[in-house]
Amino acid sequence: MPDHRDNVSLVADVGGTNTRVALAERRALLDGSVRRFRNSEFESLESLLLRFEDDVGLSCDAVAVAIAGPVHDGCGTLTNLDWTVERETLASVTGARTVSVLNDLQAQAHALHVIPRSHLTPVIAVEPEETDSRRLVIGIGTGFNSALAIPNGPALMVTPSECGHILLPTSNSQDLELADFIVASAGFASVEDALSGRGIENIHAWHASRHGESEARSATEVLTGINDGDVIAERTLETFVRILGSVCGDLALIHLPFGGIYLVGGVARAVTPYLRDSGFVESFRNKGRFSEFMEQFPIRVVEDDFAALSGLAIHLDDLRNG
Repeated sequence: MPDHRDNVSLVADVGGTNTRVALAERRALLDGSVRRFRNSEFESLESLLLRFEDDVGLSCDAVAVAIAGPVHDGCGTLTNLDWTVERETLASVTGARTVSVLNDLQAQAHALHVIPRSHLTPVIAVEPEETDSRRLVIGIGTGFNSALAIPNGPALMVTPSECGHILLPTSNSQDLELADFIVASAGFASVEDALSGRGIENIHAWHASRHGESEARSATEVLTGINDGDVIAERTLETFVRILGSVCGDLALIHLPFGGIYLVGGVARAVTPYLRDSGFVESFRNKGRFSEFMEQFPIRVVEDDFAALSGLAIHLDDLRNG
């Protein structure tokens, strides 16, 4: 049986493929405690967490879990994995007295105050006029989503969303053609169907079909093809970046995050080198008579792969102090 320590928390960031787990003392992750597990090797999150506790020889009085899916009243189901996570079940399995379940983007947002500047890559380097204003986290990875961080005294209030599942905007005939292509196979064209890992694959398949080709490429293969001079891969990137800029601009107008926009996730990091030169900024600011207004939003890419774990530790500490 693992030892119990009252001041140490267990935090877990559950994605569609992998889960990262760590121990935290108050608001800081414990050095050397981070573990990464493949979800396919476990039947449930609970069995994965029990393995972690056995590995580290420690059980905790508080647990916080971030999942890539909608969460309501302490319960959520992952969008791209058949796991349901419930606060009561986690408490029963781990013995923790404090348990919290968040959307993964909420966890990322809670970490914004502690991410080192060295882990932030600027895309639009504008110094925000309102440093204590709202900030927007946009996740581009296996899926697409966003969360708004609102200052609330010394802490943050973070509002969840499922904006990746709204209708894909179509501002020109090519976008409409892409949406029709996605509808033909998926039945609905969402933002996530274009702006995610599989979104890159969908856009590439569409461009390939326009050239009479049908070979399927993974997102990794498409991004590799860009460096190899693959014309279809290059056009895929241009379309992806243009749509990403437009959608991020729409979200900026909806939420007015004068404190900055933060892009997170594996796909966001993978396309970072291409954003400035592939039309992202122009597309982001292309809002008619509000184009000049859009110039005041700074945008950064978060390079810290463990930011969600740090955010969960901060969230638990705020719960203790609240």
